[in-house]
Amino acid sequence: METINIAIIGPAGLTALKTLREEGFNAIAFERRDKAGGLWSFSNDATYTSTLNETVCNVSKFTSGFSDFPVPEDWPPYPTSSQIAEYFNSYAAHFKLYYYVRFNTTVTRVTRSRTNDAWDIHITNTKGTEVLVFDKVVFGHGCESLPTWPPMPGRDIFRGMVIHSQSYKSPEPFRNMRVLVVGIGNTACDVSLSLRKHAATLYQSYRRGRILVSRYLDNGIPTDAELSWPTMRLKYFLDHHMPWLMTSVADRLLVNKMINDAARSEPVAPEVSRRERLNRAAHRVQEDWRLLPCSSMAHCGPTVQEHFIPALYEGNILPVHGFKEFAGGDRVLLDDGTVLEVDAVIFCTGYHLDISIMPEMEMDGAGGLPLKSAGSLSQEGRGDGEEILEEEEEEDRRYNQKPTIPRLYHMIFPPRWAASVAFLSWMTPLENVWNLCELASMAIAQIWAAETIRSKGEQMPRRDGYRPAALLPSLDEMNAQVDAYHVWWRGEWEKDQSIRSGYVQAYPFYRFLHDASGTGVYDNLDHIFSGRGWRLWWNDRELWTWLVHGPTNSYSWRIFETNPQGILGCGRKTWPGARKAVQRAFEICEEFKRQARADYEKESI
Repeated sequence: METINIAIIGPAGLTALKTLREEGFNAIAFERRDKAGGLWSFSNDATYTSTLNETVCNVSKFTSGFSDFPVPEDWPPYPTSSQIAEYFNSYAAHFKLYYYVRFNTTVTRVTRSRTNDAWDIHITNTKGTEVLVFDKVVFGHGCESLPTWPPMPGRDIFRGMVIHSQSYKSPEPFRNMRVLVVGIGNTACDVSLSLRKHAATLYQSYRRGRILVSRYLDNGIPTDAELSWPTMRLKYFLDHHMPWLMTSVADRLLVNKMINDAARSEPVAPEVSRRERLNRAAHRVQEDWRLLPCSSMAHCGPTVQEHFIPALYEGNILPVHGFKEFAGGDRVLLDDGTVLEVDAVIFCTGYHLDISIMPEMEMDGAGGLPLKSAGSLSQEGRGDGEEILEEEEEEDRRYNQKPTIPRLYHMIFPPRWAASVAFLSWMTPLENVWNLCELASMAIAQIWAAETIRSKGEQMPRRDGYRPAALLPSLDEMNAQVDAYHVWWRGEWEKDQSIRSGYVQAYPFYRFLHDASGTGVYDNLDHIFSGRGWRLWWNDRELWTWLVHGPTNSYSWRIFETNPQGILGCGRKTWPGARKAVQRAFEICEEFKRQARADYEKESI
């Protein structure tokens, strides 16, 4: 495998670098920034997307952490962006990955070689430009690098500041200004919360509602800490088999949580009953703030914030209707006809996934759209791929044309080039993204190891009772899966354009990744109706308890030995510390829950 050269592009490929080298490939990563961490590493460069210094992760520490590198136990329940950036850099240092990363190097284009047996990687750095040749490529360049702008009629007459949230780094340039923030998602709320004590007047502009919830339950326990592995498998099973039921159930649960969370911040006298608080909060949510009605949460996550609704109560942020156009030197016109005087407008309207970096990438070809290449779409002016739109701007697709989406088998492999190209940037899950990237990286490593052996004409070893190699299906089978996904996705998009590009069908998707990776988790534990789990309960009650009653995390991916003979392409390596990591994650979470419940009961007296 050491003779197979693999190029890994972008920050999402950090785990791919580790897992591919672990499998014996000669993998090299290219990163345009000067350090690991991607958007979690703050950058003052306006062309780099990065979190703000105040940003807090929406995924708790109890469900975070790479499979063989636990997060620090002393982290707060929800880590800050700087803590996550430090964690990524610690991961790279621990596994000695820095030696294989070329920092300050931008990959501008990836094209098929003239000999049609490799890929030409076009790079730019301080030394100039260069073309390098690699056998395989992993795209981990992220889906949040190219900002998406909405139509801006009258922009030429507006004298104020107009920026995209990508360029927003600090509230200082906006001190004492009248600011309009366009959007109602996580980024837009982060920007507004950053500005609220600096701007003279702060408006939040959005066209339709959005579910906005707290990270915590009433008792102070992180919401995701209550979601175990079997619970999430049951959700995915029901999503797949009874979507009509789960859509309404999920929407109702989240709407109720939003109203309940808002009621916690309702400034009322202590003697006001809970029912009355909920009624007042419901009126605020629906009438005053227009957060309802909103798009279904069936195919996208809610906005997650602790302090945004309190800021609405306090009047620090003023909700207004959607932006329509610039109407003068310091004026903007809203959808309801209101004219606001503002000094700055910040568009939190999402990003483009840059598919044009690979011109040969096949696009569409199903659901009534013809097959095209990313290169041809670029010539038509649509070459940046599908828009990863932010928040309520998802429903404002004023361009009136159907989205173009890439042809990727299980969101990762372009069928035509599946044995040599993989994407980590087009998966939109409801779970932790960086954990998913690691799982996908494991699958890529196993699949490419098995495919490499097959390409050499060698027979994969066959042993009775041994798991099969992670080989790709035929080209026709992969194209059929892609076609089916495109038809499904476009059908959902026609019903509700809030569905995110690359939204995964979790039930088949996670099973594919775990099977290809060889984690063995599904073989030992699934949802309650599957019948799996009884053997683990009988043979290892402790581990069963930790997995069934503890938070979902990735340490379990390294516990079960599925490839004891270390056959290439037949399963990832285990980690001796995995069992202890699962135990500690369970114990730390349980201790936090006990303390949170005690504090809640004390406050309720």
